[in-house]
Amino acid sequence: MRADQRTSTLVCLVTALGIWLVFIGLDLSRMDGWAALAAGDLGVGLAIALRLATLAALLIPICMLAAQRLPRAYHRLSMLGLILIGATCAFIANMFKLRGLPQADIAQLVIIAAVFLPVGLTFLQSFGVALFIAVFTTGLGFAMLSEPAHLIEHGRLSVLLFFAVFVSGVGAWLRERAQRDQFLLRRLLQDHAMSDPLTGIANRRGFEENVAIALQQARRDGVPVVFAILDVDHFKRYNDYYGHQAGDEALRLIARAIAEAGRRPMDMAGRLGGEEFGLLLYDATPEKGLARLEKLVAVVEELAIEHAASPTADHVTVSLGATAFDGRETTTELYRRADAALYASKALGRNRAEFAVPDPHEAMAGSRRLAG
Repeated sequence: MRADQRTSTLVCLVTALGIWLVFIGLDLSRMDGWAALAAGDLGVGLAIALRLATLAALLIPICMLAAQRLPRAYHRLSMLGLILIGATCAFIANMFKLRGLPQADIAQLVIIAAVFLPVGLTFLQSFGVALFIAVFTTGLGFAMLSEPAHLIEHGRLSVLLFFAVFVSGVGAWLRERAQRDQFLLRRLLQDHAMSDPLTGIANRRGFEENVAIALQQARRDGVPVVFAILDVDHFKRYNDYYGHQAGDEALRLIARAIAEAGRRPMDMAGRLGGEEFGLLLYDATPEKGLARLEKLVAVVEELAIEHAASPTADHVTVSLGATAFDGRETTTELYRRADAALYASKALGRNRAEFAVPDPHEAMAGSRRLAG
């Protein structure tokens, strides 16, 4: 939500900064600030200090947003800035009353409404800040003011402030609820677009997007990656012999085994189409990757899914082609080399894992026939 609200947050903060600079100028002119400071007026000094502290609290998140950085403590900075705005305005308004200067109590109502603007805070955080401003303004007024007329006027303002918190809070709660619904809807649509409905693992689009991200990360960190393509042996014959319903169930079982083989963080399994699957093993050397892939071939064989129509075995088997990421190449080049290794695996009898080294001039390496 905070990432989505980055633009609106920046607009709100820049607007608040402009308004705040105008009020600093007005305060200095109306209170004759420099002369009052020279005379040792502590009230004016405190007012200026609060104005400057609030100015800093506005500038810091603006710089973060402009630099496209959103730290975990961002919401705390936003809450601090809003609290300082409310506290400063409350203090200066009361000081103006004591000095007989015109003041705008209505500004506190505007500030409470502004707390609920889309500035990267959740509803509870905004509600807490608004309630704090209303309570602080009420308490500070009764502590600073003593004249009955001022106290009566301040009491009316306090009631209006709590009404403003309630009304603004209801609107903000409705807005956040709609945002959550939209967020969930977008994620559901994305999940449907990126996952295979039959097996539950990623589809080709989702697999390729995650592979591209993993390769970028591996390129930055210098981490070894093994990329593999897996094909179910003689699956068309299986469908013709047992029916498509049995074929779907077999694919689900095989997909589960592939997903289990790629269960580590940054590993990725996906169905590329039909009976073909892809698997990326992150932070895996060719030796360790080949061992895991051979184990996967063996696990599929151990599922003992009957396949009477297969010339390879009396149960479902898979052929697998794999290669290693050289740190520079693209996903398309990885696909091409892994696909060549897959064809070699099929040509050598199927039910095996075949590994192609990154250098195209080197011979195929790491091939071992699994028992069965």
